[in-house]
Amino acid sequence: MDMQTRQKSIYAALLVLSAAGMFFLYPLVNRPLVLLHRAQTLASEGRVSESDALIVRAVKEGARSVDAVLRAAQILLETGEGRQAFSLMDQTLSETRSTRSGLAGQMAGLMDAYGYEDEALALLLRTDPEGRSRGERMYLADLFRRQERYGEALVEYDRLLAEDPTNAEAALGRIETLAWAGEVETALPLARELVRARPEDRAARLTLARILSWSGRMDEAESEYRRLLGEEQ
Repeated sequence: MDMQTRQKSIYAALLVLSAAGMFFLYPLVNRPLVLLHRAQTLASEGRVSESDALIVRAVKEGARSVDAVLRAAQILLETGEGRQAFSLMDQTLSETRSTRSGLAGQMAGLMDAYGYEDEALALLLRTDPEGRSRGERMYLADLFRRQERYGEALVEYDRLLAEDPTNAEAALGRIETLAWAGEVETALPLARELVRARPEDRAARLTLARILSWSGRMDEAESEYRRLLGEEQ
């Protein structure tokens, strides 16, 4: 065997060894991805519980696909492991430099839906205020007021309205927050004004009816409730 033929033989052998090494090492080095792939296969076969178990394993072992993390968190929440779900999503937010818009809000909503209001708020507060979507900022304001942190809620609503004075949802949230904070007489003229501007807005009219009731104006409150029921024009 001449030198050139021998070199070719050695090169071919090295290629075979390299390919064999990759074949055996890939499942070890990329185990989380392999687990996710297997989970997808099981799901397509209708073996959902087995698939879910593999998704949780994959994420715990380092998989950071956003969809996988969200699914794993939901599975943990469904099985009563809320703290683990929170830690997983909190870690994902801290590790991910560039996340899809609204991801923190989506994660917070998942925690909130299972009764973890404090954790939902913590996830939203982890994000850069300048990078929050409009939906996340509305959600943050709502969580603040639900926790009776009315001043912080009002700050968020004021920022939203400064950017878009026509934001009826933020205007209504601000009015409700004022009323919840005990500033009924401040909230009442704002509620009246919003209903005049948006007479078909049932949420605005309902809020007005409630504030009228809280302020002791029972006849006016009853009239607004009747309008909601279609009994008055």
